[in-house]
Amino acid sequence: MRYRRILLLALLATACVGHPADDEDDFPGPDVPVVDPSESDSGPSLVLDFTATWCVNCPRMSSAIEEAMAARPGKIYPVAVHFGDEFSSAEGSALSTLFGVTAYPSAVVNLDKGSLTTATSKDLLVSRIDAMERKAPCTLELSFADGTIHAEVTAAEAGTYKAGALLLESGLTAPQTGGSDDYVHDNILRKILSEDIFGEDLGALEAGASASVDFPAGALWGGNFHAVVYVTEGGIVNSAAAVTLP
Repeated sequence: MRYRRILLLALLATACVGHPADDEDDFPGPDVPVVDPSESDSGPSLVLDFTATWCVNCPRMSSAIEEAMAARPGKIYPVAVHFGDEFSSAEGSALSTLFGVTAYPSAVVNLDKGSLTTATSKDLLVSRIDAMERKAPCTLELSFADGTIHAEVTAAEAGTYKAGALLLESGLTAPQTGGSDDYVHDNILRKILSEDIFGEDLGALEAGASASVDFPAGALWGGNFHAVVYVTEGGIVNSAAAVTLP
C-alpha cells in the first residue's frame, strides 16, 4: 500500500512538469485582463519575438504577432530575434540573456522585462501593451540618406527620452520546424544601430519640444532591409516607426 501511494504521488508530480512554451501558454493568467483590441488607442509598440528555425512552436508566436498587428494596424513593430540558427547573432544572444529568455518562443513587449511571455496568444500580447503605463506617444519623423537614418522626435508630454534603432531584414527562406521547408522569415534582427537596445539620450524634453539623432546604417547591397526606430522613456518604448532602406 505504501509503495502504491508513493508511485501515485510520483505520477502526479510528473504530470505537472512541462516545457514552459507548451500548450498551457495560451492562458493569459488572472493578472492580465484580455481586452478588445478595437477599444484602445495605445501608441505604437515594439515586440521582440525570440525565435529559432529549430523551434516547433515558434510559427505560432509569429502568427499571434501578425494577428495583433492586424488588430492594431500600423501600431505594432515586430523584431525576430533568432537564437542558435543561421539567422542568429551575438547581439541577439545578448538580448536573450538581458531579458531572461529561457524558452522558445518568447516575446517581450516594449522592452519591458516584466512583459516576458511564452504565450502564443494575440489577446495576451495586446493586453500586455494596454496594461503598460506610458506617456502620450512622441511623434517620429524619419528619413534616410547617404547611409544614415535621421530621426526627429517631438514629445507629446514632458519627459526624459531616448531613441533607439534596429536594422532588420525580411523575405529570407529557410526550413522551419513546425512550419515548412520554404518558410519565409521576416523582420530578422541584423544589428542594433543605437548605442544599446534602450537607445541614445535625447535629454529632457518639454511637451512640444523636439530633438534629433542620426543612426549610421551603412551601405546595403541587395536584400530587403528596413529599420525600426523607437523612443523610450524610463526604459519602456513610448513610440515607434519604420523606414525602408534602399
